Amino acid sequence: LSAAIIDRYRIDREIGQGGMATVYLAEDLKHSRKVAIKVLHPELSAVIGGDRFLAEIKVTAGLQHPHILGLIDSGEADGLLYYVMPFVAGESLRNRLARDKQLPIDDALRLSKEVASALDYAHRAGIVHRDIKPENILLSEGHAVIADFGIAKAVSESESARLTQTGQLIG
Repeated sequence: LSAAIIDRYRIDREIGQGGMATVYLAEDLKHSRKVAIKVLHPELSAVIGGDRFLAEIKVTAGLQHPHILGLIDSGEADGLLYYVMPFVAGESLRNRLARDKQLPIDDALRLSKEVASALDYAHRAGIVHRDIKPENILLSEGHAVIADFGIAKAVSESESARLTQTGQLIG
């Protein structure tokens, strides 16, 4: 991947991995900014298909809401599908809860309202997240930012609900 996108992005390190993708911290060389590049695992790419995945990412990129992590770019490099999003320097809600055990009431109410506002906006645009959990809620300057709309939408519309190669359920 690094060799295929070297003219545009410089990958620094892996910052996360899940059942569907790996996320890398990178530098957008054109704009001199930190970004996160999410690379779809090849076996999932085989199930959803490249064109379908890229079309869904394009739709998701149209979501413009202060509490939804936007998409900057997407593509294919050496057969690997990826998309680029802003890098959120904060932590996930899961990490905050693990550290603090419980949120103060004011924080819990504010974050709940921000997440509900983002989901309402997405639903009105015809997009369903299908994977809301503390790991997918990032905290940026203390405010909620929902991540993982792109793959969740692509998976929810895929022709198969299972990764038969691994037996892993999606959605």
